[in-house]
Amino acid sequence: MSSQGKQIQNLTPDRVYTFLETNPEGLHGEEVEERLLNVGRNSFDIPDRWKMLRNFGKQFTNFFTILLIVSAIICFVAHRLNPGESMNFLGWALFVVALLNAFFSFIQEYRAERAMEALKKFLPQMVEVQRQGQIIKVSAEDIVPGDLLILAEGDKITADARVVEAEGLLVDNAPLTGEANPCVLVHGASSSRLVESNNIAFAGCTVIRGSGKAVVFATGLRTEFGKLAHLSQEIKRASSPLEQETAHMVRVLTAIAVSMGFTFFMYGMVTGRPLWVNLVFIMGIIVAYVPEGLLPTFTLSLAMGSLRMAKKNVLVKSLNAVEALGAVHVICSDKTGTLTENRLTITELLSPLHGRSLADQEQLDLLALALAASDVRGTDHLSGDPLDVAVAERLTILGADLEALREQIEHYFTFDVEKRRSAGIMTVAGKRFFVVKGAFEAVSPMLVSVRSAKGRKVVDTEVLGQAEDVLRGMAGQGLRVIALACRELDDGEEEDFASLQDALEKELVLVGFIGIEDPLRKEVPAAVNKCHTAGIEVLLITGDHPDTAQAIARKAGILPRENDPALLMTGADLEHLTEAGLIERLDQGTRVFARTTPEQKMKIVTALKAMEKVVAMTGDGVNDAPALKAADVGIAMGSQGTDVARESAQIILLDDNFASIVAGIEEGRTVFENIKKFTNYVLVSNGPEILPYLLYILLPVPLALNVIQILSIDLGTDIIPSMALGQEPPDPETMNQPPRLREQGLLTLPLIMHSYLFLGLLEGIWSLGLFFYVLTSGGWRFGEALATTDPLYQSAMGIALSTILLMQIGNLLGRRFARRSGLDGGIFKNRLMLLGIVIQVVFSWATLYFPPLQKILNTGPVSLTIYFLAWFGIILIFGSDYLRKRYLENKERTSFAER
Repeated sequence: MSSQGKQIQNLTPDRVYTFLETNPEGLHGEEVEERLLNVGRNSFDIPDRWKMLRNFGKQFTNFFTILLIVSAIICFVAHRLNPGESMNFLGWALFVVALLNAFFSFIQEYRAERAMEALKKFLPQMVEVQRQGQIIKVSAEDIVPGDLLILAEGDKITADARVVEAEGLLVDNAPLTGEANPCVLVHGASSSRLVESNNIAFAGCTVIRGSGKAVVFATGLRTEFGKLAHLSQEIKRASSPLEQETAHMVRVLTAIAVSMGFTFFMYGMVTGRPLWVNLVFIMGIIVAYVPEGLLPTFTLSLAMGSLRMAKKNVLVKSLNAVEALGAVHVICSDKTGTLTENRLTITELLSPLHGRSLADQEQLDLLALALAASDVRGTDHLSGDPLDVAVAERLTILGADLEALREQIEHYFTFDVEKRRSAGIMTVAGKRFFVVKGAFEAVSPMLVSVRSAKGRKVVDTEVLGQAEDVLRGMAGQGLRVIALACRELDDGEEEDFASLQDALEKELVLVGFIGIEDPLRKEVPAAVNKCHTAGIEVLLITGDHPDTAQAIARKAGILPRENDPALLMTGADLEHLTEAGLIERLDQGTRVFARTTPEQKMKIVTALKAMEKVVAMTGDGVNDAPALKAADVGIAMGSQGTDVARESAQIILLDDNFASIVAGIEEGRTVFENIKKFTNYVLVSNGPEILPYLLYILLPVPLALNVIQILSIDLGTDIIPSMALGQEPPDPETMNQPPRLREQGLLTLPLIMHSYLFLGLLEGIWSLGLFFYVLTSGGWRFGEALATTDPLYQSAMGIALSTILLMQIGNLLGRRFARRSGLDGGIFKNRLMLLGIVIQVVFSWATLYFPPLQKILNTGPVSLTIYFLAWFGIILIFGSDYLRKRYLENKERTSFAER
């Protein structure tokens, strides 16, 4: 039916029936069954019953999970060969980590699938259709192309249909288009594109007012609504920058570890070492080189970041989105409900001449007349055309008695889309007035005079020109302008109003202009300015009129005040641009896109990502769902957003406040900086963990650390300090810096060198120095083999482990700042850091002097003098790192001075 969808709006109603092979009486039962077989039901595809199980199984195929499982198997084999090493404990630990990692990934995919379930809720269960001349109710799923839908006020539309009869038919297309303005539907042919045609009723939208009939031409995934659903379903969200960098880091570290392990395994086999010894060596290298505790710490840090964001009304659904938000280069913002409040509000009531603001009583009189040409229902909760509701709400604010005014209305003439105006008759102070409300160009031909402060002025070219100047000034502010005109009726005039509307529309007096807008949220300009300060571009992408989009963008600060046509592009222009052409326009500074379709929103997001930008997309409607999912970070509005938008997004603004995005970006940037800190911190301890294994395989010396001891560091004492670094507060300069480049990752060459070849080497040398000091002091000679149960060997391993634990305290303090010492900046406010230091101190003591722990770790005691030397390692590593910081700072200062 796609070919029909492209031309159905261009046909007259009688040709529509022929084209869709139906008739005004509706389809017959046999035709319905045949079309159901050919086209299928009016529904979205339901996932098969095994899909969730397959998705869960897929999680065990990623690189990191496979590595953990293989490592666990090696541990079980090594334990079988030599039970004394307790390798089974490590094997089970690695297996549990693999299981938790797979389960976490599965949960993220499961959440994405819920977006499709939310889409289904937009379609009603039962609908009225006309078949064989009879109006009947059928299931929405049984609707087929050619069915004749009966449309009435309050109905949700079930399929895309061509209107063939319409009586005051007004629909709310906001769920599909995202725009607040309702659409009047007519039955005549249209030359517009399908999505812009005023004779098409779209699935998922609602009938606000009136009635009509429409012939279905598209159902299910063939509807515009269904295309969005299919688009959203097919899009696979790209990995966040942190996910990509984490995966890269794991691959690099693991590749190095496996290469080293295999090389020295072969070396051990050639030199005649037992198989179990070589297996233990492989596991030692892998466990020492791959920081098992780093990924769980990532998760914990991101989770804590998400909790802090929640306090700022930013709800994070996907943990990786916490950091991704901090890496954002561009925010693509929708207008309605995101930058604006998604409600029509009367902001200006002006005299047609000279643009004078009306006094309160003049406003009451003007709006009372406007109410006569409005259709508003309800008392406590007003409903109807949003424009008419805005008139009633403003009257209520001014203190008018709405019910009393309604009683004075004698007749209402429905808005005529061709005439672009509505009308009504009202009695005021015993006088009857005929009132017309509509576009100025539709009202102006009927005018004979214009009301001014000095009375009426007869309409002539000069007077009309003055009125048009006022109108243009209002439109330039982004206002939708409605003209109001009236005339007093004579007592003897005909009261058969419905048949004489044309006769009444004459000799009108223009009484005022009503300026209506969807107000900009008050906090938006400051938030946009903060984005610009932080080096973040803000783009406005909307389906609204270019003038309105441009005015809103200027008020928000997205566009400069001066007019530059190159900064704005319409959907019609965008449709013919290639991705390369769009990238060129973006480079030239285009920041506003108006009259865009959902597919074009995605096209913009794709182009930005091709420019190596990290893209955030905000939105609240069904039409935003595909772009929300395609962006690096999808941000949905919490209270006004649709279920589809919220399920497709990774982040939800609980207060619908654009300014909350800025708070989220600051938190996200802080999270990334903190992740860099604890990544650096964790990798430092890998150095002294690896060095003993290299010496063990190359030289005839005892192994200074066993695998369980390494695990006690990586999955034990390093966790709390890492979490503490993850809780460090934002740096005041965070939002004054440009966003990091997409390729700027965690595992950089400077970080590796600093971790392994500087601090890690220091820890390794000092800990091994004390290890061999204890051995030689106890009588050990080079090349002599020691049993794992030998008390001397246990004491030597104990001091090696204890030294690493203590030196990590100096490392921890140094990681707080890149250039400052780390002893300042409110260290005592970070209670988790103090707890981490206490744990490391207690554990370093218990390693040597607490028998139960000695038994688990195979360690023994040393003299207090040697334990004191281990404490000196804190000063050694902290002081050495501080001197490095001062050297780099002086070097940067000298370099800057020379420039």
